Amino acid sequence: MSINAKLLLSGIMLAFVGATFAFALHYRNHLAFDATTAIFERGVDPLDRLEIAAQRADELEQRFLEKSVDQGADRPIGSADGAELLTGLAGVLSDLRAAAISVPDGTSATKLEALAYGLNRLRVAEGDVSHRLVRRELSAIVDEFDDALNSLRADIVAMKGVAAGENHEVERVAWIGLATGLLVGALVMLLLGRSIGHSIRRAAASLREVGGAPAEPLPPTGDTMKDLAAAIRFVETAIEQKDMASSRHAKETKKRFESELHRQRRRFDAALNNMSQAFCLLDEDGNLVAANDPFFKLFPGIGSSARAEKLRQHADLCVLFGSAAAQGSSTFQMQNGRSVQMRRHDGGREGGTIVIFDDITDQMLAHRELERLSRQDLLTGLANRTVFYERLDEALNDPTGETDIAILALDVEGFNSVNTTLGHAAGDDLLRQLGDRLGSLLGPADLIARLDGDEFGIVQRLNGQPDAGLLLCRAIQDDLQQRPVLVAGRPLAVRVAIGMVPMLQADRKSAVDAHAVMQDCEMALQQAKSDPLNKVKLYVPEIREELQARRRLVADLRDALDRDEFELYFQPIVDLRREAVSGFEALVRWNSPTRGLVSPGLFIPVMEENGLIVKLGRFVMQEACRHAARWPGDLALSLNLSPIQVKSATLVPDVRQALLKSGLKPSRLQLEVTESLFLDDANTVLDTLTQLRDLGTVISMDDFGTGYSSLGYLSRFPFDKIKIDQSFVRDMDRSENMAIVRAVMGLGTALTMKVIAEGVETPEQMAVLEAEGCFEMQGFLFSRPRPASDLAKMLVQVRNGFAEGRFRPAAAVAEQSARAG
Repeated sequence: MSINAKLLLSGIMLAFVGATFAFALHYRNHLAFDATTAIFERGVDPLDRLEIAAQRADELEQRFLEKSVDQGADRPIGSADGAELLTGLAGVLSDLRAAAISVPDGTSATKLEALAYGLNRLRVAEGDVSHRLVRRELSAIVDEFDDALNSLRADIVAMKGVAAGENHEVERVAWIGLATGLLVGALVMLLLGRSIGHSIRRAAASLREVGGAPAEPLPPTGDTMKDLAAAIRFVETAIEQKDMASSRHAKETKKRFESELHRQRRRFDAALNNMSQAFCLLDEDGNLVAANDPFFKLFPGIGSSARAEKLRQHADLCVLFGSAAAQGSSTFQMQNGRSVQMRRHDGGREGGTIVIFDDITDQMLAHRELERLSRQDLLTGLANRTVFYERLDEALNDPTGETDIAILALDVEGFNSVNTTLGHAAGDDLLRQLGDRLGSLLGPADLIARLDGDEFGIVQRLNGQPDAGLLLCRAIQDDLQQRPVLVAGRPLAVRVAIGMVPMLQADRKSAVDAHAVMQDCEMALQQAKSDPLNKVKLYVPEIREELQARRRLVADLRDALDRDEFELYFQPIVDLRREAVSGFEALVRWNSPTRGLVSPGLFIPVMEENGLIVKLGRFVMQEACRHAARWPGDLALSLNLSPIQVKSATLVPDVRQALLKSGLKPSRLQLEVTESLFLDDANTVLDTLTQLRDLGTVISMDDFGTGYSSLGYLSRFPFDKIKIDQSFVRDMDRSENMAIVRAVMGLGTALTMKVIAEGVETPEQMAVLEAEGCFEMQGFLFSRPRPASDLAKMLVQVRNGFAEGRFRPAAAVAEQSARAG
C-alpha cells in the first residue's frame, strides 16, 4: 500500500471514530431532550389541566352536597340546578379532554376515557334525577379523578427516570469517545512511523535492483533518505549505459519497420478493393489519385487517373464539384435510379479529399416501407393515432377556413367480455370487421383511425350539411343494430358509444389544437358510455364543467382522508322481542369545511371509482371497532363492505388488526356485503368471506333480492343474516313487494338465517313485518343515524318508545290501553 494511501486510510479511520462517537453523543442528547420534553408535554401539562378539572369536580360536588342538605337528598333536582349541573359538567369535561389530548395510550389514558364516559353518562341522564344520585355520581367521579391524578403522577416519575438514564448515557458515551480517540491516535502514529520507514528502504532496494545490482538487502545505516539517494545515483549510471545500446538497436529496428510498412500498404490496397463501399482519393485540383474496384463498377467509364475535367463532365460524378461538394455527408440519385450517399473527408496535412460512396437504394426502400407501416394500425389496416392527429390538425387549421368538420370518438361496449369469453383472436377479428364497417359508411374525403384498444376516431367533412355528423352517428348505430357482426362463428350484437364535437366555421377559433378538441370529444364519449339509454353525446361546455367538478371532488376527498374529516354516525338495530336495541350500524359522514355535510350517496361512488374506498373502509373499521368495544353488554356492530374492499387483498388483515387493537369480540362484528360483488371473480370473493367467517365475524347479505343471483350464492355460502332491502319495505302495500318480503322470511327460516328489515319508517310497516315473523329491523321510525356521543340517548329513547307505545300503530296502542283499563 502506498504512503499516500496509508495516510488517507489513517485519516479516514480517525474521522470515522470521531464521527461515530459524535453521532452516538448527538443521538443520546436527542433521546435525553425527547425524554425531558415528554415529562412536560405528556406529564406536567396534562397533570395541571387534570388538577383543574378535579378541582372543578370537587367544587361541583360541594355545591350539590350543600343543596342536598338544604332541599332533601331524595328530592329531584330542579331545572335551575340541572342547568347548573350541566354547565359544571361541561367545564369539567372540557378540561378533562384538554388533558387527555397529550396523554399517550396506557393506563392513564384508559382512566381518563373512563372519567369522560362517567361524565357523559351523568350529562345525558334523563327523567327524575335526585340529589342523592347526583351526589353519589359526583363523589365517584371525584374519586376517579384522584385515581387518575395518582396514575399520571406515577407516569411522570417513570418519565423522570427515563430522562435521568439518558443523561447518564450521554456522559458515558462522551468519556468512552475521548478514551477511544486518544488510543486510536497513538496507535496510528506508531504504525505510520514504522510503515513509512520500511517503505523508503524497500524503494531504495527496488531502485538498485532496476539498475542491475544484485537483489541483496542493504546494510542498515540509520538514515533511510541517504540510502534512497545512493540508489537513485546508481540507477542514473545504469540508464546512461543502456541508452547507448538502445541507439544501436533503434537503427536495426527502423529497417525492419520500413519493410513491414511496405507489406502493410499492399494489404491495405487489397482491403480497399474488397470494401463494399466505393472509395476514391482526389488531389487538391480534383484529379483522381486512387480508387478501389467498387468505385469503377459504380461509375463505369472512369479511368484510374481521370482528370478533373472528365469527372465534371460525368453525369453522376459532377456532384463532386457542385453544391454537394461541401464536407460531410449528402445523398443524391443517380441516372439509373439508384440512391447513393456520398461522404467527403479532408485529407489533412497530406492534401486532397477522400470520398466514399454508399449504395443505399435498398435502405431507402426499407425506410419508406417502415414509415408507411408506422402510420398504419397493424391490426385493422386503418390509419393510426399519429395520422389521425396530423389530419385533424390540417383540417382544423385550414388556411381557407372553409372546412366544416365533425370529430367522432367511438368505443365498443363490452369489448373486454368478448376477449374474456371468446378469446383475443375473436376480439381482434371484431375490431377488423368493425373498422371495415365504419369505413364503408364514410365519404372519400373522411378519415377513420384506430386510436387505442377498442376506440376509433373519425374526421368527417360536413360539406355544407351541419347535421351530417348526427346523421352519421345514427347510420353507424342502425348498421350495427340491423347487421350483427359474425365473430367466432356466432353473431354478436355490437353497441358503440359515440362522442362528437362539430367544428363549424362560426365556432372556429384561430390556432385550434387537435389535442384540445379530442379532449372535448373524449369527455362527450365518457358521458355516452355512462348513459344507459343515449349512446350518442354531443359535446357541450357543461360536460367539461361537470368533469372538472368531479376532479375537484376527488382531490377534496383525498385531502379529507389525510385531514381526518370523516366521522362515524350510528343507527340502532332493534330487537322487537326484547323491545330494545340489539346493535348499531356504523355509517360514515363527511363534514367538509368548504362543502358542508356531503351526502354519502355522492362521495361513496366517487371514492369507489378512484380507489379511495379501501383507505376509508380501513378508517371506518378501526374507529367503529374502537367505539363498539366500549359499548355495554353484547351490542353488535354492523359495517357495510364495499365490493372493492372485499376484493382488496388487505381486507382480512385489516379486520384482524381492528379486532385485535380494539379488543372487540369477533362475534359482535357483523359485516354486510351486497351480491353485486359476486358478478366478477365469485370464487375469490367466496374465499375472502370464508376467511372472515373463520375469524369469528357474522356475515350478512345486504339489499337482498335486488340483484340477479341471490339464491345461487346463498347456496354456495351460508350467510348468517340476510337483509330485506328498504325498497321492498317502503312499498309493502304493493302485492309483489309483499310477496317478496314473505318469500325472504320463508327463505330465512328454511336456511336458519336471521332476517333484518331496513328502512322501517312507520309503525304500520313495523307491525306488518312483525306479523310476518321479522323481529329485527332498523329505520327512521326508531332513530336517524346520529353521532357516537348520542348512543346513550338512543338506547334510552328506544326503550322509552316501546314503553310509551310510540312504535305501535295508534289502533294497537288504544286497544292495549283499553285492555289495561
